[in-house]
Amino acid sequence: MKLTTTRFGEIEVPDNDVLFFSFGVLGFPEVKRYVLLDHSGDTPLKWLQAIDKPELAFPMVPATDLVEDYHITVCPDDLEAVGIESTAELQAFVILTIPNGASERSTANLKAPILMNPTTHVARQILAAEDYPIRYPLSDAQPAKVECAG
Repeated sequence: MKLTTTRFGEIEVPDNDVLFFSFGVLGFPEVKRYVLLDHSGDTPLKWLQAIDKPELAFPMVPATDLVEDYHITVCPDDLEAVGIESTAELQAFVILTIPNGASERSTANLKAPILMNPTTHVARQILAAEDYPIRYPLSDAQPAKVECAG
């Protein structure tokens, strides 16, 4: 499918790469379809690009690239919603906030990870029961594998 985006221009993505969020992403419940795009360069940074809202794209990284011992409890309903029986099969990403012109103040939302089933492409954002911060400074990342630049 051809996709027109504000950030990336016109791109071609395979139909089977579409991620479906039954409840959308926090703050955008009406937007249900996304694709995961790689950021240029050698970085774990990805972009969660909305298909039906060209201006909506979230920078994300795998949660364990920020906090090596990042562990969350996933309730059975959330596992069932993404079609997985075990958390071992899940991919967990966290959304980054990168202030314009101040990437050194970038943070990650460890409290509301995005869980993805890599086989079915069903995803869900959850609120972790664990006491993780909403604004985790990337400067505190362990191991520090993430660099954010424009």
